[in-house]
Amino acid sequence: MKDLLYKGHFKGLDIAFTYAVTTCAVNEAVVRHDCDPATAHILGRAMTGSLLAAALLPEDQRLNTCWRYQGALKTIVVDAGQDGSVRGFISPPHLGIYGDAHDALYGEVGELQVIVSSPNGSAVNSGTTPIALHDVVNDLAYHYCISDQIETGMSSMIGFNPDPESPVALCQGWMVQALPNTDLERFDRIRRKMDDEGFRELLSHEGSAEDYFEKIATSLVGEESGFEGLHMETCPAPRFQCTCSREKMTAVVRSLPIPERMELVKKNEPVGIQCQFCNERYELRIEECIVAWNEKAAE
Repeated sequence: MKDLLYKGHFKGLDIAFTYAVTTCAVNEAVVRHDCDPATAHILGRAMTGSLLAAALLPEDQRLNTCWRYQGALKTIVVDAGQDGSVRGFISPPHLGIYGDAHDALYGEVGELQVIVSSPNGSAVNSGTTPIALHDVVNDLAYHYCISDQIETGMSSMIGFNPDPESPVALCQGWMVQALPNTDLERFDRIRRKMDDEGFRELLSHEGSAEDYFEKIATSLVGEESGFEGLHMETCPAPRFQCTCSREKMTAVVRSLPIPERMELVKKNEPVGIQCQFCNERYELRIEECIVAWNEKAAE
């Protein structure tokens, strides 16, 4: 099943939705960061949740989400675009020794920062929310309910293969958001269905793309009075994409203070910089660094 992303609304119910299959995009992130199953589970669902939310942004805007927890798990950062591009990282990358001990993993109250940016990189809006649900997807949904005051429900499931080169067997997710005229009692009823065993079972399996999507949608709203069908749009497919480059890493070297530059010149060794998002490592010879510093001085 290829990665895909749909958005739309339930006609007659004033409820928006997004649905995503993110298996390939998540698989690349998991492999690049050498995640163990525990961190792969968390990072994959965080990436999926961010893509579900980013799909509803205006054209070319991006969503940057940063979860900070107080347990063994410290940070997850995901950058997702309305165009389906996504990248992310988790720290630390190995948490398997903690098993299902959520308190040890997450600590008590964490913090989630969400920033929406325009094509030129400037912030359109931002918000920070205390989070304590011990689940990255539920914490993101809670942020929208509290910070943006938009009633939101999210669910994401991920499964694995015993294959280190392709460890993610399936990852997909679903989001609903209340529109201005939504019957909030009905919305909450639909949101609670997303926790039902039957709905979670549907999200844990794959099927033919469009038919399976309709089956999932019907399981949520098929019995609701007033439901008149689906309005659906196909969005750009999710894909792992990092924006790092040698030029950007050179800019990082330019920002080094003079004492650090002098130490690097004394060592006369290549300067290595690694991108947190994709784990790509760049090396600059000291001669290249000196050229970069001189260019900065001349500006």
